[in-house]
Amino acid sequence: MTPAFYDERTARTHVRRVREIIVNPPVHITQRSNPYISEDAADPKRKNSKKSADSVSTGGISTPATGGGLMAVLHSKLDINGYAVEEEKLDKVPEVVRNINFSAWNPPPGNRQLRGDLLYLEVYTLEGNTLHVTCSVTGFFLNSSTREMFDPRPAKTDYKSHTLVELLKRASHGFSSKFSRLMNRRVTRHPFQIIAAPYETYEWLQRPKPHAYDWNRAEDTLLSTYGMEGARGVLRDWNEEYQCCREMPQTNLLERILYNRTKYRVYLDFRDAATKGAMAVVDGNIPPVNPMDEERSWVYLYNKIFFSLTIDGRDTYKNIGGDRVSHCNASHDILGITTLERSGVDIKLRTLATLAVDYRGHRVLAQSIIPGIFHGDQDSSHVYGAMETSETIKADPDFHKEMQKAAEKLHIKEHTLIDIKGNKVTLAGCVETKGIIGSDRRKYLLDLTRIFPRDANFPEYKDYPTALLRPELIDQYVCRKALGEIVTKRHSDQQKEEAQKSTKTEEETTKNDKVEPKPSTNSKADLGATPEKAKENKNKQSSDYSKELSKIRFNVDIYTDWKHADAKQEEEDKKEIQIASQFLLQRVQGLVLGNFRSLRDSPVDGESLTKMMHTNGINVRYLGTMTSLAISNRMPHVAQLCVQEMLVRSAKHVLNGMLRDVKPDLAESQSTWFLAPCIVRFLNSFLGPFCGGHGLDKDQLEAAEKVLELIEKGEVGEGQKKQLPRSKRRRKKSKKSDQSIVVRMPNGRKAPTDPLHPNNLWMAIHRLVRQKYRCKLALSTEFSARRKLCMLRSLCKKVGIKLACRNYNFDVEVKQGEEPKQIFKIDDVIGLFPIVKTIQLFSKDADDFMHQGKMLISRGGVQLAYAKLTEAQNIIHQTYGPMHEQAARCYSLLAMVCYRAQDIVQAVEMQQKALLVYKRILGEDHHQVAYAHQTMSLFLHSAGQPAHALKHITRALFLFELMCGPVHPDVGAAHINIAMIYQDTAKVPKGLAHLQRAKEVFKAVLGGNHPQVALCDHTIAVAHSLMGNFREAINSEKIAKQIYDNLKHPRRQECVQWLQWFTKNAVDLEKGSKKKGQVNLVHPTLSPFVWISLQKLLPLTPRTSDLVKLIRLKSKSAMRTQVSEATVTQGDNKAKADTPRENNSPSENDAPSGGTAEPLTKSQKKRLKRKLQKQRQKAAREEGTKEASN
Repeated sequence: MTPAFYDERTARTHVRRVREIIVNPPVHITQRSNPYISEDAADPKRKNSKKSADSVSTGGISTPATGGGLMAVLHSKLDINGYAVEEEKLDKVPEVVRNINFSAWNPPPGNRQLRGDLLYLEVYTLEGNTLHVTCSVTGFFLNSSTREMFDPRPAKTDYKSHTLVELLKRASHGFSSKFSRLMNRRVTRHPFQIIAAPYETYEWLQRPKPHAYDWNRAEDTLLSTYGMEGARGVLRDWNEEYQCCREMPQTNLLERILYNRTKYRVYLDFRDAATKGAMAVVDGNIPPVNPMDEERSWVYLYNKIFFSLTIDGRDTYKNIGGDRVSHCNASHDILGITTLERSGVDIKLRTLATLAVDYRGHRVLAQSIIPGIFHGDQDSSHVYGAMETSETIKADPDFHKEMQKAAEKLHIKEHTLIDIKGNKVTLAGCVETKGIIGSDRRKYLLDLTRIFPRDANFPEYKDYPTALLRPELIDQYVCRKALGEIVTKRHSDQQKEEAQKSTKTEEETTKNDKVEPKPSTNSKADLGATPEKAKENKNKQSSDYSKELSKIRFNVDIYTDWKHADAKQEEEDKKEIQIASQFLLQRVQGLVLGNFRSLRDSPVDGESLTKMMHTNGINVRYLGTMTSLAISNRMPHVAQLCVQEMLVRSAKHVLNGMLRDVKPDLAESQSTWFLAPCIVRFLNSFLGPFCGGHGLDKDQLEAAEKVLELIEKGEVGEGQKKQLPRSKRRRKKSKKSDQSIVVRMPNGRKAPTDPLHPNNLWMAIHRLVRQKYRCKLALSTEFSARRKLCMLRSLCKKVGIKLACRNYNFDVEVKQGEEPKQIFKIDDVIGLFPIVKTIQLFSKDADDFMHQGKMLISRGGVQLAYAKLTEAQNIIHQTYGPMHEQAARCYSLLAMVCYRAQDIVQAVEMQQKALLVYKRILGEDHHQVAYAHQTMSLFLHSAGQPAHALKHITRALFLFELMCGPVHPDVGAAHINIAMIYQDTAKVPKGLAHLQRAKEVFKAVLGGNHPQVALCDHTIAVAHSLMGNFREAINSEKIAKQIYDNLKHPRRQECVQWLQWFTKNAVDLEKGSKKKGQVNLVHPTLSPFVWISLQKLLPLTPRTSDLVKLIRLKSKSAMRTQVSEATVTQGDNKAKADTPRENNSPSENDAPSGGTAEPLTKSQKKRLKRKLQKQRQKAAREEGTKEASN
């Protein structure tokens, strides 16, 4: 290899890379796919690994102490220092050189540039020498310059090299001796820990790290381009790239994979650039496009991305909520774009690449730019919908045709409105949706904020202008109504046919009473026509279903201020929306709470709760009704979680408002009031001793409500108008203006007017809860220290606050006359991070295969499920790569299939991949990560690795307690699973302590008369029997039997057998006929242990959303079978017709609903033979009865 010549760009890149190696040297990674199981460890009977179960660190969870009851559980502390998982430690990075800086003699003078000099460097070595290095087109050499004199000639020690590293090795002995040790560091990593994540994930807890000396980091920060790719030299046209992806063909699977992959890559680059640009906009580093306008109406254009703050700058929503409506419309717009793209409709309408970034209290909406919209180009025109400032509604005919296609998929009804000028306009969408034709002649859709109907349960448009029904609810309602219509039609048709048949048979019997009936002989053609008729019926059913779906539509402009042309039609549209809204209240909420009650679904934090509600079509504003229903149905953990989510969401809005308005005090040289002090004061007031209004009397809260009303009316002095207090000097200056607000309590004291005072803060939160969720909470509620920690985590993840990882003492006592101690300090706030809301991109083909695999797993078809899931995995890898949430779900399903197929090694490997992907994509403390740890422990325990299984289950328990506190069904399940591991490793006393803790948790959550409590009593009885304490075992088993008797549970007989077994062993021990070691401690036929972590993996019964998806898959497969049937020749049909067959018996050639025929197994063939025999016997009996009657 010959050395290449340098230019200025490559020389800078070379120097930068050398500095990167010195600060963060590369590590030699030994890839190991499965660190838990080797080939000889797959045997579950292996005993050597059970010895190390005690040596595993529990990561913040210790063995629970017996006694104390539920109160001891609530007031116990969680060591959050175990939040950060310690990885394999590396050797300390040795220092090889002090500094490598660009010299102040840069740039080279003209005569030196002509001689090949590119740039000059100053290197400070470990020996204390300063080396001046010249980078030329041929390499690096030392020159004779000093700081006082410029001498570019080579130095006396003529060291030359093509690379900077080789030059420093020759010039510095310290560099050459330590650089080899720097490059020889090794560590073991899984391949999925090496692959770069598609985007950065942020944690809300972080251990403070020392601020390292790094010149590259300093240059990147000072010379940052805020997401612009400066190396290219040309700005990327995001809109053109995004629209070119949309125009790619999607006729077959390979084309769809290429389409999804290209679109995903472009959107990831857009996400990175837009996130950095939005942060720069909030920080004030990007100037606005319209600096002469008011600050509230500023917009920004950078890197060919349009940025706008989601505030009502033009007073468009002044009378219906203002900034609050603008803030919600951004998330509705993203949801509308996602729904339109997922609908799969083939239209010529284009949407923009869009995302929203929440940072420092602001929400920034980033969009790609429509060509010609900012240049006054006449080719870019508004042709559909209404602009905010216009009084007319436009509806271009060509654009309207495309909107009708989209409206059919989105179930939007075509309706006629009357604008302000009296013109009648027919639309196939909402008024706010704008249609624009760009200068590239593409048709663009903007502001898809209201493509869903409004919620009739919140009809007040001025109070709830953003109350819309979710697309998931619309899908459920439309599918159920369409199926109901089809069932009623079939029922009526069957009644008509039966009536006609009855009349015909009566007439035939009267005519042919004396005529003997001839034996019925079916021709071959009639026999062969049976499968064709069945297929025709299937196609007819799918076509009827699609027709019924297309008939059900909603008027999205109902319950708005726009006037409709037809008043009768408007009333009919209102009734349809009212029925759908009542369907949410009466049907969907009951199903969701039923799943919560049966533990089929179990939310552990606010994120999982809102996700479960959204997947079932329930909006977050129904948290108030969900709370009341959870209380009435005796689900305290769900009710507490709903209350926590309402409080945290309201506190988020209050804190965001404060962060938007915070400004430093110019009167001080060193400002003591900015973002960190504001956050600290808010957290101390929100989670301090007065959390939930506890300790505040009624008079204080009533005075606080009066203060907040005066603040909203604007009757506050200039010093109080800002939401944040200033320094003491500023307060003294504004004393005269602050005299306008004086609220006194009944004791004569002046009420505090500081918005961050606990009285005012909690009163503001309660008012937001009443306004947003229609829920009136108790003004004084006490929260335990564990619940405060859960609230802190939820608030930090919603606002984007990064705190120091340490144990915070929430049990602060308040003494009279003294201020409470501060829980949080300024140094605890490490930083703020952005929260990005993006369009959800996923592969429909992979999702269909995964859904079919899940249904096959629930039916027991392991081999077919594995084939479907493998196909889904291949599609996901080709489209997104392994670092995707859809890939993690597929890995977990494959692990479940391998586990059921008794391939434990493969199950562990697949589950480890799912766990690593979840960690890299979602974060360390996501609920999916906790479930993945729990499932991983099950697989490792089955593989005979209890030490590693205990490590994962204790990590899952730590995450569960961090997310939802110590009293939750998942926490109880984790305790039982830990007990099973301890009992299998002969650590029964430790397992017994966890079983007792699990019983306390389940009893507090589910009540004392629940099967799960009985299961805990039974496992406690088995644990006592293993320890030889048969009296305690009998007592615990009697309690379990009593619960089963009250519930009339089928396990009552099993409890009787266990009681007989325990009694027999107890009698034998008391009589002394057997020694303690000779007694059979475990029942020979009954299994005493139950591992209960599988309830989170797969639903055994299909959900409503699964039924909706299954109907769509069947309709797709019916269309595919129609296409495949068209290619079948007539000769094949004749061959089928020649084979005689019973009319009602199924044939092996008939394909199932999936569209492809699978080979029958032996058991299926036996069942088919039995079915055929029964049908033949039945037909023979019927013929015999007919002959006897004749």
